Amino acid sequence: MSLVSRFPLDRLLMPAAAAMLLGAFLVAPAGAMGHPLVAPTPTPISLPQGLAGPAAPPAPETPFHNRIFAEGGSYVLEYTAPGERLRYRYTPATGALYDLTVEVENLPPFWPSFFGGPVFVFGEQEIPIWESDTLTWSHTAPRVTPNSLEITWRVAKDAQEITYAYRFSIHGKTLRVQVDAQGDDIRAFSLDRSEATPGARIVSIPYLATFDLLLYQDYFVSLYFDWTESHASHVHKVSQPYSAQSFHFSQMAFYEPDTAGVRVPLHEVVYLTVSDRLAEVLPMIPNSPSPYREILAGRVMVDLWTEAPFAESQALVEALHRRGVSDLLVIRHTWQRCGYDDCYPSVLPAHATWGGDAGLRALAAAARRAGYLFAVHENYTDFYPNSDRWSPEYLALDAQGNWRPAWFNQTTQRQSYLLSPFRALAFARELAPEIHRRYRTTAAFVDVVTAVPPWEKTDHNARLAGRARFVPVFQAYADLLSFLRTAHQGPVLGEGGAHFLYAGLVDGVAAAYQDGLADGTKVPPLVDFALLRLHPLMVSYGVGYFPYYFRQDGQPKWSGYSLEEHYHYMATEIAFCHAGYVDSPEGFTNTAAWLDWVEREAHLVAPVHQRCAQTRPVRIRYRVDGALVGVEQALAADQGWQVRVEYENGLQVYVNRHPNAAWPITLDFTPAWVDYSALISGTRQDFVGIPRISSWILPPNGWLVFQP
Repeated sequence: MSLVSRFPLDRLLMPAAAAMLLGAFLVAPAGAMGHPLVAPTPTPISLPQGLAGPAAPPAPETPFHNRIFAEGGSYVLEYTAPGERLRYRYTPATGALYDLTVEVENLPPFWPSFFGGPVFVFGEQEIPIWESDTLTWSHTAPRVTPNSLEITWRVAKDAQEITYAYRFSIHGKTLRVQVDAQGDDIRAFSLDRSEATPGARIVSIPYLATFDLLLYQDYFVSLYFDWTESHASHVHKVSQPYSAQSFHFSQMAFYEPDTAGVRVPLHEVVYLTVSDRLAEVLPMIPNSPSPYREILAGRVMVDLWTEAPFAESQALVEALHRRGVSDLLVIRHTWQRCGYDDCYPSVLPAHATWGGDAGLRALAAAARRAGYLFAVHENYTDFYPNSDRWSPEYLALDAQGNWRPAWFNQTTQRQSYLLSPFRALAFARELAPEIHRRYRTTAAFVDVVTAVPPWEKTDHNARLAGRARFVPVFQAYADLLSFLRTAHQGPVLGEGGAHFLYAGLVDGVAAAYQDGLADGTKVPPLVDFALLRLHPLMVSYGVGYFPYYFRQDGQPKWSGYSLEEHYHYMATEIAFCHAGYVDSPEGFTNTAAWLDWVEREAHLVAPVHQRCAQTRPVRIRYRVDGALVGVEQALAADQGWQVRVEYENGLQVYVNRHPNAAWPITLDFTPAWVDYSALISGTRQDFVGIPRISSWILPPNGWLVFQP
């Protein structure tokens, strides 16, 4: 039984019940909690800058001051700036993060992680910290160093003792909590839920895939594990209300043993940030920018999942070229020897029924003649038993030594198994250069890797150096992406989902939202995380695969996409400064309709992306009740449907995704260049070029982009 099912999210820990649970701690006899609290020197300590870590939220840009000091039996880590004060108060009592509260102006203190902390293993028994009243506790005297507050906790049951330590530090508004254990007797570490946060809301941010935020009164709270530091085997997102004043919005880290039964000792770095500005609670992404952003700017991804012969795809490419459509990125997904999602990694030669190697070479050559980038689908995660390379030694194992299942092919009823991430590069070294040689690819597309977090691919094989930890998996896949760039002498693309972790390591993705099965039309264009964090590092294409983006009644919509739906899709791409994307022809009424769709993307979306792809946003505003306001006010009002973005190069973007309200816009000058889909004299018109007007009405799914 999983830990999540054993410790359900709806356990009752309201304040009164929590007080009963904590009774053993709070009324423990003298000595039961170890050393008495010893206050350090009352002199505040000024902390040097840059202590949080590269994946932490950024510090405020305006001057601020951090300090640590003792106050009675508590220790305060404080942020102050003109007109602002934020305090994280730590009062050692329980060994859980219950001991940590947040104090901000005009609000009562609240718990960000009510009973966050370890899940202990005593013999054969797992005891979470919120059920630990049968254990004996002690702690060292809290110690303040020049940069931190440190405390070590010991918990005992019978003859077994478990020791773990917290190290608290602060940089800007971010509290960094490092927790380490000496042994392997900790099964998990939970960040639990907020408490004393009445009326708060869980906020899901597009493309921030692995945790949510809490919006409480006027303050955003982020709380997450540093994915570059963790020693866990996997991380579980936990996001749901617990009560009217308590909310799960964060994560839980699990430490599963390797196949020899050895568990890695606990090591986690947790970032807790509270701010009234959204940008100050969003994580940074510690990767370098893609070197291919300029080459990818303004291209439209043509995503061919078709099982039609290669000659038919070639005819489509040539038809687009004759129409004058330039700067495409063409991907042929279905080409492999046994067909799509079958007998991997045995993919060569190309499928004989579709035209074999000669047919695929001809398709690739047609793309090159048109000036298009060309890639084929590669997969280094799914290993099928009918592959002629099949061997169990290549497979990733779970903690019990079982092969880890990967994709199940519904058509063939074949189950694939996870190729160990530590074997992926070896297979890529064998296959990718040969794929490039045969078909003269100018880009690469790799399946799965960027669609899911690395902890979904952890290998527990005790014979491997990176066993039972997800960070080595992340590093292995980063090496894979780097090699594919070299092998194909061009950009490497992937699937969207968890791609924010790989932004910059991957050059571009087909940018599905984190829940690729969600109805994308119901997601407001909250662009801040994508534009502030992902946009400077990589290129995103589209906003999801059409069948899932346009879901109806919870089911994929496989065909019959309307013109209005295309306006909706393009408006969303433009809001996020995503490049154009077109799904496979099978979902369209006929070939002409599909060609028209590609041409609209190239005519209307590509010029905007060409202008915004390599510049940064300087101002993001949302229209709420007729006024342009920051994302904070838009989220508070739950009105994030009309967005305006200004870029460093002067480009201004207005997008109306409101389901029924129009947005009138009048400028006091005539722009030098425009791209719009707007109502002109009551009729929707699309236009790109030098305008003669300075007033527009944006209908639902309309936009105006201009260069002053």
